[in-house]
Amino acid sequence: MNNNLIQVKVIGFSPTQQPGGFAVFLQDMDDKRCLPIIVGSAEAQAISMMLNPEPPPRPMTHDTFKFIIDSLRGEITKVVITKMEENTFYADIYFKNAEGDTFQLDARPSDSIAIALKNSAPIFVSEKLMDKAAIVLPEEIIAQSQQTHPAKQGKTIDFLKDELEKAIENEDYETAAKLRDEIKKLEEK
Repeated sequence: MNNNLIQVKVIGFSPTQQPGGFAVFLQDMDDKRCLPIIVGSAEAQAISMMLNPEPPPRPMTHDTFKFIIDSLRGEITKVVITKMEENTFYADIYFKNAEGDTFQLDARPSDSIAIALKNSAPIFVSEKLMDKAAIVLPEEIIAQSQQTHPAKQGKTIDFLKDELEKAIENEDYETAAKLRDEIKKLEEK
């Protein structure tokens, strides 16, 4: 794996074309690139709950995981979204125990993101994966794509259509497909 890592933050969610699917958007700290990761509705809800300051009435799975780590005097040091193979993302959770030993655990990105948020651990994406799968959009467009205000939505769709034409002209079909999907999502709102 490429050891160059890019720190990211969770900036939002968007429903996908798949029933019950959501895209979780991870944006680099420079606000230049955004990596969408598709997760199920239950996973999106778990991540959303980790972003919510109100605790749930009963501990969620990720709460229990945090309690166990804390009880063992360990800590989550970071989460890394490592790669994508056949449209499946992979992630590692990095731990440090009370004695200072470190180890990592293979996990689903959705669980990894929720655990990182619950434990205030940084989230990283491998640079190779960001180069391969990230979407380059201005911050304002990413923010607008999650709003339903018709005027803003129209501006967003027009911008995305322009970017789609540029991607097709440059024969960047992977980016074009991502932009096409984002346009469809916005037009369905």
